[in-house]
Amino acid sequence: MLNHRLIEIFREPEKFVKKAVQFLQNHAKGKKVFCALSGGIDSSLTYLLLKEAEIETIPVFIDHGLMRIIRGVEEREQIKKLFPDVLVIDIRETFLPRIFGEEDAEVKRKLFKNAYSDTISRVIKEENCQLLADGTILPDIEESFGVKISDLKETMSLHEELLLKDKNPQGFVKSQHNLDIEYDVEATIQPVASLTKPEVRKTLEYFNMPKELVFRKAFPGPALSARIIGPVTLENLKFEKKVHDVVESTINDYYIEKFGTPMIINEKGEQEPFQAFAATTTDVLIRKVTGIINGHRTYEVPLSIKGEWDFDKLVHFSSQVKGYARILYELHE
Repeated sequence: MLNHRLIEIFREPEKFVKKAVQFLQNHAKGKKVFCALSGGIDSSLTYLLLKEAEIETIPVFIDHGLMRIIRGVEEREQIKKLFPDVLVIDIRETFLPRIFGEEDAEVKRKLFKNAYSDTISRVIKEENCQLLADGTILPDIEESFGVKISDLKETMSLHEELLLKDKNPQGFVKSQHNLDIEYDVEATIQPVASLTKPEVRKTLEYFNMPKELVFRKAFPGPALSARIIGPVTLENLKFEKKVHDVVESTINDYYIEKFGTPMIINEKGEQEPFQAFAATTTDVLIRKVTGIINGHRTYEVPLSIKGEWDFDKLVHFSSQVKGYARILYELHE
C-alpha cells in the first residue's frame, strides 16, 4: 500500500487549495475515495478539498459512543448538519463493551484503533473504494515518525515508512490511531499533511465554514476514553460528556466575551487555548496518563493545581515541574 502526501509550504489558503486540488486530481481522479469524518477540523478540510477537486468520495462518520457533546448536541448531529451527505456507521453496541472496565490509557488507544480500522476496512470493501483519505496533519507525522515532513517523499510505501520509524525510535510519541494501518486499498491520500492546526483553520475560513467548526478545539483519537482516568464505565462516560461540554463551552464563552473569538493565536503562533477539557476520575493523582514533554511521549501521574493563574504563568510552571505527564487545573474541591 502506498501513502500519498501533499508536501507543500503553506503561504495563503487560496494558493494551498489550488495545490491541493491539483494533488488530489493527480492521485485520485477517476477513483472512489473513502474519507473518515471525525467532526474535527482536519478531516473536515480533507473532505472539503476532495469535493473541491470533484473526486468521488464516500464520507463516513464512525459513531463509537465516545464522542463529545457540543453545547448539548451530540457530535454525530453536528456533523450531519455540516455535511448532510455523511454516512453514519453506529458501532456503539459492539465497541463499548470492549472498552468498559479498561484502565490503561495506551490499551484504550489501541482498542479504539482496532475498532476504527476494522470499521473502515468493512466500509471500504462494501463501497469498493480504491483510495482512503484522512486528515493526518503535520504534528501527527512528526510526532509519530520523529522526522520533519521535508524528509518524506510525496509517495512512500508502508514498508518505507516503517523502516523510517525504526531508524528514529527516539522520535516516537504515540500510537496514532490512523497511522501504521494497512488497508485493502491502492493507497492512502493525505492532502493536509503539511498543515498545522492554525493553517487548517485559515483554510476552513477560506471555505466560509461556520465559526463553530473553524474554532473547534482539538480532540483526541480515542475520544472521551482519554479524558477518563482509570476504568471506563457507562456512568462515568455519561458524566464525562456533560462536564466536558460545560468546560469547553464555558471557556469558549469567556474568550468570546474577552476577545470576540473562542480562540486566539498569540505572538508565538500558538493557539490559546489549544484544548480545554475535563478529566474525570475518583483517584486522579495516582492513575498514570499519557502526555508529551519536549516532544517525547511520557507516561506518569498528573499534577493538580488550583488558585489564581494566568496563561503565561501556567506555561512557565509546566516547564519547571518534573515527573508529571499532565498538569490539571482544579475548578472545585
